[in-house]
Amino acid sequence: MRSYVRGFSGPLLLAAALLCGVSLAASAESDIEGRSTVAVARAESIMTTEGPLTPGWLYPDGRIDYQVIESLLSDAVAASVGVEEVGDAWDLLLTPGDRVGIQIDEAGIQPHAPLLEALVRQIMDRGVPMRNIIIYAGEESALFRAGYDISGRTPGVRVMGTDSHGFRRGLSRIALNECTKIVNVSRLRVDERIGMYGALANCLAVVPYADRERMMRNPDQLPEAAARPTMKRKVVLHVVDALSPGFRFRDGGRYDTWAYNGVLASVDPVAVDVVGRQILEAKLAEESEGGNAAGLEVGYLVRAAEHYRLGVVDQEEIELVEIGP
Repeated sequence: MRSYVRGFSGPLLLAAALLCGVSLAASAESDIEGRSTVAVARAESIMTTEGPLTPGWLYPDGRIDYQVIESLLSDAVAASVGVEEVGDAWDLLLTPGDRVGIQIDEAGIQPHAPLLEALVRQIMDRGVPMRNIIIYAGEESALFRAGYDISGRTPGVRVMGTDSHGFRRGLSRIALNECTKIVNVSRLRVDERIGMYGALANCLAVVPYADRERMMRNPDQLPEAAARPTMKRKVVLHVVDALSPGFRFRDGGRYDTWAYNGVLASVDPVAVDVVGRQILEAKLAEESEGGNAAGLEVGYLVRAAEHYRLGVVDQEEIELVEIGP
């Protein structure tokens, strides 16, 4: 498509073109922000068991198929913003000049490494340099235990803990100063204290430990972290790893999981958590005797929608796009 600006020349033409570009970008961002679409992309399996690189004696349960996970992420991201191609989706969400933070959950069961790798690749494909991508979480020590390189000396994506980089006015300096855009990546699971851990709960990473604990003890206050003005402005997408959600907590910080083989994406953190709760409730009902289970109590979702204005909680107002089985 070609665009013409008539009646101007020289500097005025350039100014008009820039103004037009800013107007179109602002319009696109406005359309995205108003969406309460949740995309759920699923696969029959994320494991491959056939081929010369996956001999049965070495991989009795199969090997993770990276291409399938990449496809699930692409489909979910594109559908969540209402476009056909994932590249077009990222063009609406990011610019090559952005410094992109990937906010992950290191406290429970972390997002799968292949999903994070696919996300980094897609962000880089839109022109964002690797050194302008930051993976961060609430505690540097937990990142270290999980095997992340936090030295900052290795070329590549930087890894940071909000506790080690400090806070200003109750918010992480990483979110305030290091990132211009944030992609929130959580792992779907039940939680003993707050009912469910998903997109909203994962935003606790940007507040100090004392505030984090206060919000976990008082779930009605939990959406406060996601509602901070900086977070509302900078978080452009919520991705929920539902490849193998945790549906039952075990002693020692372990979870029982099952192969749901899904990736959820939305610009609305409340709506994506509503859908995540439905997925967990269906599994809990399946596991219970007689196929009936009490609904999963996640009280902070209503508070997030009605008091903090973070999104939509009414299922009738959520557009659900399901891709795959």
